[in-house]
Amino acid sequence: MGHKEVTELARTKSVFCQVPYRKMSVYQQTINNNAELWTSKLGKSYQRDQVDFAAAAKELDNIRNQPSNKRCADCGTHGTVWSSVNLGVFTCMRCGSFHRALGTHISKPKGCTGTYLWSPDEVERMKEIGNERADKLYGSSLAMQYLPSPDASHNQWLEFFKDKYERRRWAGVESDTDESDTKVIKQKQVMTGDLLGLQQDTEIQHQTHQSTKQVSGNDFFSQFDL
Repeated sequence: MGHKEVTELARTKSVFCQVPYRKMSVYQQTINNNAELWTSKLGKSYQRDQVDFAAAAKELDNIRNQPSNKRCADCGTHGTVWSSVNLGVFTCMRCGSFHRALGTHISKPKGCTGTYLWSPDEVERMKEIGNERADKLYGSSLAMQYLPSPDASHNQWLEFFKDKYERRRWAGVESDTDESDTKVIKQKQVMTGDLLGLQQDTEIQHQTHQSTKQVSGNDFFSQFDL
């Protein structure tokens, strides 16, 4: 069979007839390598055979079973079977459905049980934030005051979630006694998405407040070597 016959056959039967065996092998190997890649919700790629998914699932369960993570970060219901990986919160099944409704540009929901595979970077994000830190980052405690009633419409609940995570209505808000310049810094951090920076600033302020409170409660001279 000549070249023209092979080309014509390739057009009508199979494109693989035009690909030399050696090039085809390289192409097939590339497909195999790409097929073995697994990309996390946070965008990091892993070779599937290099990830210990069982260990990641075990660590996730340990994190999820911490007291603050046993209750939904949004409604307070006991039992967290869903999460938002990028936001770092554990939620109940119902609130997880609203995270899905927000869109992945805002929240990247993922199940915590069953056949869902978790990568090291996803587990680390849940460990870094979790529901306790999320309370400070997103103003969860304050948001509870605006929680829709159980019989509220789907749209009312969805607006609540948009207020909390898209508009960041309660993010970084602690009290009305915050200094104005501090509020400006917090607002910038919220708008730019620097939530971990916001969390670090909040912790530093808390530690400073505790240290000052401790000194003022003791004898003034006890802080010096006198």
